[in-house]
Amino acid sequence: MINFVALPLVVTFAIAAVGSRILERLRPSTAARSSTILLTAVSVATVPTLWLIGLSGLAHLGLQNPVVEWCRHLLPTYRPVGAVVGLASLAVAVIGTVRAVRVLRLHRRVRCADTSPLEIVDTDEVYAYTLPGPAATIAVSTGLRAALDADELDIVMAHEQVHARHRHDRYKLLGLLASALVPPTRRMAARLDYHLERWADEEALENTGAERRLAARTIAKVALAGSGPTLALGIAGHGVAARASALLAPAEQPTGTARIQSLLTIAVTVALAGYQLHHSAMFAGDLLH
Repeated sequence: MINFVALPLVVTFAIAAVGSRILERLRPSTAARSSTILLTAVSVATVPTLWLIGLSGLAHLGLQNPVVEWCRHLLPTYRPVGAVVGLASLAVAVIGTVRAVRVLRLHRRVRCADTSPLEIVDTDEVYAYTLPGPAATIAVSTGLRAALDADELDIVMAHEQVHARHRHDRYKLLGLLASALVPPTRRMAARLDYHLERWADEEALENTGAERRLAARTIAKVALAGSGPTLALGIAGHGVAARASALLAPAEQPTGTARIQSLLTIAVTVALAGYQLHHSAMFAGDLLH
């Protein structure tokens, strides 16, 4: 029965994982939004399934409970396969929930609701990052201002302003929650971080009119410093080498084939995730009746 319950989810994972590589051919802003859709679909479909299979595992261990007994048929009846698979799923679900709560607590601590759009931090360290929250406060160290010339500083500030203007902290939070709840999505979440940084890189160039080589050099220069808080978005935060390489090459426009492939990937992933949720809802409906 587990094949029936989890098979759509396995296919969803496979298509989303393969399709996430196709997104690299799109504009960074489109790739980031598309990655967010894939992560959301996979996470929403996975979490209920993990709990259902986990409850079934408890039933196979002999726990007597109406809810648990209802889930027993989701796993093979022969021992110890049902109990092992069920307990593994339950462990992933419980640990994922704990990790997600920690992410939310950290977000609450780091989140900035202040009205100041810019904070100058008096330190010799070289960094700049955008804090999560409605204020989208940009923190810049005095060390960074001293280390960069005017043109380099303009690129850094433009980069952070893109993060702030488009509320990239929301995308990043979703990626962190997805990777906490569903560990196999970590690579997809990392790709989302990369797309967010590429989005800020390219839009910063458009806004400043700076040369691509100068932007690549600036990113590499700031990357020598440490990163900001886990939930912050900084110019040297993710995929520095790959981003610098992309900036050293001419900007490419996505092809029609790439757009179609990406749309198909998103459509199929969302459809399969909905199919998985449908089965979970059916089982829940049986319990309620």
